[in-house]
Amino acid sequence: MTWQQHAALRVLARTPSRVRQRNSGSHFVDTQTSSHIAITTWNALERKGLAYRDRAADPASLIGQRLAMTHKGLAVLNHLSQATFPSSATQLWPPAPPPHFTAHPSAPDARAPRARRR
Repeated sequence: MTWQQHAALRVLARTPSRVRQRNSGSHFVDTQTSSHIAITTWNALERKGLAYRDRAADPASLIGQRLAMTHKGLAVLNHLSQATFPSSATQLWPPAPPPHFTAHPSAPDARAPRARRR
């Protein structure tokens, strides 16, 4: 495990995390702190079975998906760290994402109000 993956597990254990998109179009894991996790680091953790994403969110879009550690990831982190993290660190949080993160884009309403002519 690389030091980036170890650091990412520590951050995932402490903060809610979601996938976001930069203005340039690239994705990153937003941890609501000054620490961001590279999407390549996240993918490596997921391949190793140390982390997972919220599959209930829109599967066609990575943006807005919540991220958390698996029980295996928690065991690895507790083994490598001096601290012991609680089992609640494997839960997705916040518990329910806001609807604008997971909803499909809606088509414009055909009967949208029009400006009145004078």
